[in-house]
Order: sequence, then C-alpha cells, then structure tokens
Amino acid sequence: MKTFLAMALAASALAAAAPASAQTWQSINQRQANIDARIDAGVRSGDLTRNEAMRLRGEFNDLARLEARYRSSNGLSLSERRDLDARFDRLSAQVRFERNDRQARNWRPINQRQRQLDNRIDRGIRSGALDRREALRLRAEFSEIASLEQRYRRNGLSYVERRDLDRRFDRLDARLEASLSDWDRRRRG
Repeated sequence: MKTFLAMALAASALAAAAPASAQTWQSINQRQANIDARIDAGVRSGDLTRNEAMRLRGEFNDLARLEARYRSSNGLSLSERRDLDARFDRLSAQVRFERNDRQARNWRPINQRQRQLDNRIDRGIRSGALDRREALRLRAEFSEIASLEQRYRRNGLSYVERRDLDRRFDRLDARLEASLSDWDRRRRG
C-alpha cells in the first residue's frame, strides 16, 4: 500500500508540474520570430554576413521540420519539448556568437569611413592641397561606393562583397593620399 501511495504522489506531482512547465515554454512561433528578428538585425547592421545568415536560417528550418515531425506523432511529449528547447538555446547562442565574432568587429561601416574621408578632404581644401573640383570628384566616387554597399546590404554582406567594398575604398583612399602628398611635395619643392 505504501508503494502504491508513493507512486500516486509522484504521479500527481508530475501531473501538477507538467502544466507549469508548459506555460513557461515559448512556442516555436515565438522562438522563430525572435531568432528571425535577431538574424535580420544582424544582416542589416553588418554583424552577420549573408553566408552566416543563410546557415543560421538553415539550422532554424531544420528545427522547424523536427518540431513538425514531433507534433505529427500525437503532439509534443515532455522529452521532445526539452529537446527542442535545448536545440533552440544552442541556435540562439550561435546567433549571439556570430553577431559578435571578430569578423564583424574588423569591419568598419561605410558611414565611419565617410566621416574620416570628409575630414581629410576638408583639411585638404583648407590647406590648399585639394581644389573644390578634386574634392567633388572624390566625394562623388565615395557616394558610388556607399550606394554599392546599400545594394549589397539588401541581402546581407557576404565576405566577397565586404572585400570588394574594402578594395574600392582603399583605392579611393590611396588617390586622396596621393593628391595630398603631391601637393606637399610641390609646396616643399
């Protein structure tokens, strides 16, 4: 009788705990919306490359298919919910890591570069190293690079696109530096 009573108490404790855990469990739709929003924000900010975003979304889609498979067999069991929660936690941690990895910190957004370029051009104009026509040409070329970056960002910046933007900006920067150096040599010469 004691064994039966102990089993009955354990079963009632589990039954009482199950609804409480079901209330705190986030639905797949809530987790999907949260992770999708974080991936989208990472793409827009440049923290995630296109390839990183595609890989993370692929992993998410795998989880959605797994959940559908679990649900097709008479709903989600407690162990299946725990499995999905653990997998979502890992994916969420991956998104957080990818958005904060070293690659993103090395990338300087175009608006930072524009401020630096504008400051150097302004100094060149004030010193007489650049005339207004040269400054306009440099700023127009920079605007083309900024437009290209905006087109690339629509689908997230890939590594190749970032490298292309860096290469274009470096060439523009070298032309500005050459103009400033030429003026300095002429002035000293």
